[in-house]
Amino acid sequence: MALRAELEQSLPTGLRVLLDLAQNVVQSDRQLVVFSDRQGHDSQLVLGRRFDPPEVPEVRTNLLHGWSAELCKPLLVERGWDGEMDGFLDRVGATAALAAPLFLERDFTGSIQLFRTVGGFTAADAHLLWFLSLLAENQVMRIRMVQRLTRAAYTDFLTGLRTRGYFEQALEQEVRRAQRKATSCCLLLIDLDNFKQVNDRFGHHAGDDVLRQFARILAHDMRDIDTVARFGGDEFSVILPDTNQEGAHFVAARIREGVRNHRFAIPDDEAKLQINLSIGIALCPGNEITPQQLLRAADAALYQAKQRGRDRQYFGEEKRAG
Repeated sequence: MALRAELEQSLPTGLRVLLDLAQNVVQSDRQLVVFSDRQGHDSQLVLGRRFDPPEVPEVRTNLLHGWSAELCKPLLVERGWDGEMDGFLDRVGATAALAAPLFLERDFTGSIQLFRTVGGFTAADAHLLWFLSLLAENQVMRIRMVQRLTRAAYTDFLTGLRTRGYFEQALEQEVRRAQRKATSCCLLLIDLDNFKQVNDRFGHHAGDDVLRQFARILAHDMRDIDTVARFGGDEFSVILPDTNQEGAHFVAARIREGVRNHRFAIPDDEAKLQINLSIGIALCPGNEITPQQLLRAADAALYQAKQRGRDRQYFGEEKRAG
């Protein structure tokens, strides 16, 4: 989904800007930004300029990155200084390299690396790159903060699912994409049957815990491209891109089966509840060609499911057995 992709790409975009700045400040033939923790295991990201993809060294084999993590200061290396480093320079096709560490909240978080195929770098080049790396810390922190705030704004605090605001943007984007790509998407609206009785009998704290348990069931086995959101109260929504009516009924049946096989635990109580749910399904394209029409169609189908006995799934006026 476009919104999700935008969040995931914001950090790489910022680091590409850093590479452009580095190239303008210190001329080089090839450039790398390596983003990882000190051990090189978490949040790994490697961006290269003028490298063919197979030539880009992995974090674990990038000796220059490892040295930057250990020394936490600019490094200027040339062929002939160290045998192991000579091997690394051979692999990247360089005669000299210049690197500066990158920090995030005072912790080592990566390195920026410049390479020359002819000649070497100077101490002045190292000072310029060091200054640029300090400026880059602010940029990376800003990108990270925007990501955190955006995730918080679009994450339901109770269930950990997406919020209704996120859902509304996703629905509009997926409907447009389905029309543009001549494919289909489906919308499921889900309501827990008689959920008010849980709150009345056990209290809202227990009701909240039931909602959290249901959210885990709902999100289980969903694809990365699917959007699972809390629509409001005890009502949830699922957007299924590239899915036809048959596929939507399969997902709905799988959700109902997962709930049917689960006994909802009540905090500080020995009770185990059986919860049922009703699902309304709508398809785009079809008669529903706008996000608003698709939402109204799914809501109408959900209303029919509840009017005709609950604990079932409906597509329009069509009753689905089971």
